[in-house]
Amino acid sequence: MGDSNKKKYLAKIKKLMRLAENTSSPAEAANALSKAQAFMREHGLSESEVVFAEIGTSESKSSPSNAEKLPRYMVFLTATIEKAFAVKCLVSWRATQSFNYKRVVKFYGLDGRDVAAAYIFDVLTRQIKQARKEFQASHCGHLPPKRKASLADQFCEGWASGAYHAVKELVISEEQQTKMDDYGEKLSSDGLKSAKTRDAKSSKSSMVAHMGYRQGMQARVFHGVDGSSNSPDLIGLEE
Repeated sequence: MGDSNKKKYLAKIKKLMRLAENTSSPAEAANALSKAQAFMREHGLSESEVVFAEIGTSESKSSPSNAEKLPRYMVFLTATIEKAFAVKCLVSWRATQSFNYKRVVKFYGLDGRDVAAAYIFDVLTRQIKQARKEFQASHCGHLPPKRKASLADQFCEGWASGAYHAVKELVISEEQQTKMDDYGEKLSSDGLKSAKTRDAKSSKSSMVAHMGYRQGMQARVFHGVDGSSNSPDLIGLEE
């Protein structure tokens, strides 16, 4: 079965299953469910394929770091996006034309939220990279490279924490959350695992992280005019 035909049959099956769930008529529900099951048998589609077809996956164009062990600020940033858009993410690698590899983040979610999440993650990635660069230029002077990187990591941890206030949390139903969890388990069984993380080296002062936190709060990312839409074409941003 080709991908286009598979999508067509999945759409028909999902429509029948939604009808079975929402109708107040037991006879109509039974009929719709029977037709859906017949379609599944006829075209060799499993129930999990139908459920997972509702979940989309989108990949970011870049990430704040290409380190093998993810810096904690990147974990903070992905967690912010997960919370704000009610999505889940997996960090992986993408091969470049120069035969190198760079980090990317794959978001998966319902109702097109994966598309919005990947887009806003790229927006925040650009902002945190620029903020890191400006911090190092303004505050690190002629410090040794390792010390400069450590302070920049602390600054970015604060920035990523502050950026949480720039996005608005969406709410999904318990049923939708179950689908998301099941899909995450499927991805894990397919061999996709979470990357190892590393913390910024400790400092006696939290002023650097607090400085980043204040700047991160200034990120301007929002969901549409009324604050209720998660449609990618309605998402606005200020940089």
